Parts: sequence; C-alpha cells; structure tokens
Amino acid sequence: MSTAPAVTVSAGPAAAALVSVRRAAEGDRQALVRMLARCSGETRYRRFHGPVKLFPERYLTEALSGSPVHFALVASVPSAEAAGGAAGEDVVALASCRAVAEGVAELGVLVEDAWQRRGIGDRLLREMADFAARSGLRALQAQLLAEQPWIAGLLRRYGRCETVATGGLLNVTVRLPR
Repeated sequence: MSTAPAVTVSAGPAAAALVSVRRAAEGDRQALVRMLARCSGETRYRRFHGPVKLFPERYLTEALSGSPVHFALVASVPSAEAAGGAAGEDVVALASCRAVAEGVAELGVLVEDAWQRRGIGDRLLREMADFAARSGLRALQAQLLAEQPWIAGLLRRYGRCETVATGGLLNVTVRLPR
C-alpha cells in the first residue's frame, strides 16, 4: 500500500500563501496548545502582558465555544501529523474578539514567531473588522504594550482610533464606521 508523501511546510515567504483562516472550534484546542508552546516567551508576553506558558483556561474555552460573545479565528498551514504520516494542519495564529460591553469587543491576536511578518496578523485583523461590522459592533478595543504603537497604526485602517497611554500600556479603541 503506498501513501502520499507527508507535506511539511516551512515558514518561508511562499508558505504564507498556504495559510487558511477559519472559525476556531473545540477540535483546535490541542493544536493551539502546541502553537503557544512554540511561541517564544517574548511573543507570549507581548500578547498576554505577563509570563504566560498556557492559555488561560476560561479564555480558551470561550474562544473555542462558537459563542457569538467570543468570536475566534485560527490560521493554519498544512503539516505532517505524527500518526501514520496523514496530512494535517498546524495552527500558527489565533485572533479573537470578545464582547466586553454593548457594541464593544476586546480584540487580541497571537501569531507564532516563525510566522510573524508574513501578513497573517493583518489578515486576521481584517477578518475581525469584517466580523465586527457584520455583527453591528461600534468599537473594538485592544490593550498593547507601549513599545507596540505600530499595531495601533494597523488598527487605524478599520476606523477612527483613540489611544490612551497608561503606565507601560496603550489602550486603543477603534470606532468602527457605520
């Protein structure tokens, strides 16, 4: 019996074209745990603003629930699964927005180190902004580290941005067009 060769994708520029984005589901839990483990401590710190080694359980459960209150997307690439060499996928990024007030959702994006600077985060932001517009949200909020003002620049594409610096953080609110 012959099997097709397993596909292994490196994080080179051509590989970014193979990235697929879809709604996160409970079946993504272990792939997300593996992705977070592949992220450097610095990347995890920039996303969670603390020394996180595991996703907070409540966050992960909500993000994977399919609830309209917590919309989440994963970006994945083809990979070789260990079990029998069957083709599978590796999750390389997660984006979510969670309702925090009427018409307002908090936004978060995490892209695995090897896949950063390839347009994946930007694509996820665009998908989140589209979701927000379709859902009738008026604003998206994000909390950034002070050394990440370039992310506020990316968010300006989607609406009027207000940024408030507090300590070492930037609290960004994007007022979405109506």
